[in-house]
Amino acid sequence: MSKHNERFDLVYTTIMHKSRISHGLSNNDYCIANAIYHLSNNPDSKFKGWYYGKIETLAKMFKFSRATAYNSVHKLIEKSLVEKDTETGFLKTSKLWWTDFVNNAIVDKSKN
Repeated sequence: MSKHNERFDLVYTTIMHKSRISHGLSNNDYCIANAIYHLSNNPDSKFKGWYYGKIETLAKMFKFSRATAYNSVHKLIEKSLVEKDTETGFLKTSKLWWTDFVNNAIVDKSKN
């Protein structure tokens, strides 16, 4: 396997099913949003806070079709879980994603 393809070999994705279900997301939608969240928070990014790669790259990460990835991104934008910069096309997860998926996971873990 070439080094280029190795970066697409994901080890795992943890899915917060309670939040996923309450927002009407499929597992695929969740994976796309989660990848956008993590990639936009890369401390080495040229564009801090934004995922600036192609949607096709997200599709390749999960071995999804191009259409599946585009449909998921569109759905996530409609549900206000992902924001798209109109000038650049860059993506980032919204405050709603943080509140309902990231922060909610932190709060749930602290209850144990």
